[in-house]
Amino acid sequence: LSCPTFGVESPTVAINGKAYPRGAAVGVGFSGAVGLQTIVAQGCRPVGPSFSVTEASDNVIEELDNKPAVEILSTITGGDYLTDEDKRLVESGGLLCGLAARGDETGDGTVPKGDYLVRQIFGFRVPGFMIGGEVRKGDILRFHVRDKGAALDDIRTMIGKAKTERSFAGSQKAGVPLAAMQVSCVARGRPLFGSSGVDLANVGELVGGEDDDGEQPAVGGFFANGEIGPVGVAGVGLGSGKQTHIHAFTTIAATICNFSSLEGAVGSEGEGDVEDISAWG
Repeated sequence: LSCPTFGVESPTVAINGKAYPRGAAVGVGFSGAVGLQTIVAQGCRPVGPSFSVTEASDNVIEELDNKPAVEILSTITGGDYLTDEDKRLVESGGLLCGLAARGDETGDGTVPKGDYLVRQIFGFRVPGFMIGGEVRKGDILRFHVRDKGAALDDIRTMIGKAKTERSFAGSQKAGVPLAAMQVSCVARGRPLFGSSGVDLANVGELVGGEDDDGEQPAVGGFFANGEIGPVGVAGVGLGSGKQTHIHAFTTIAATICNFSSLEGAVGSEGEGDVEDISAWG
């Protein structure tokens, strides 16, 4: 967590009641046999076909499939690609761009659902348009809309995948879940779902959910404007780090896992150390 320096005279970061000055940063460190399993749940779904970026400069997309980018954008919004529901979502939340996470394309050039990095369209430089992130020639692009149903479906799917992978890996390779850290986009929560605590209730399932005595799971976190993490599920077992990206409209949850029972784990009487038990690239 960092304390912003612009236009704020009073401190905005505090630990245990002690306030820190502007420009301060707070971090949490873990030592010993501790690892992370992460999930990234998208808040948007794709609409229309995918396109190849054939000309781009910095954050300006100039051509898609060898055609002017604004022409393609006009075709998507004014053609038959969008359903009535899609058009309603565009009117309420705008049309967004999804860039395929580099290296995640399959052999036939398609991109798995959820493996897009969503970026906002915030301006035009005819014949192109500008987005909130770097784009390169050869990137795969697909337009997206914000969707409550898709967001709910994706977080439940990602949590189900994480729990399944942990089950198959076993505690010796996946560790024992202790707590979870949740970082959600500011555009989620009540603005997206209509009620608070939706993501939190789902993330709690990663560490067992509410117990029989009504005790809440150990989950902490905050809202952010840009979330950092891999795509999909990462970090099950050892040596399974993945490249990280800056996301938008997502919830990222990291399950903190205890590996102290592993033979050779840090802090135990073994022959070596646990290698690379982080889910972060």
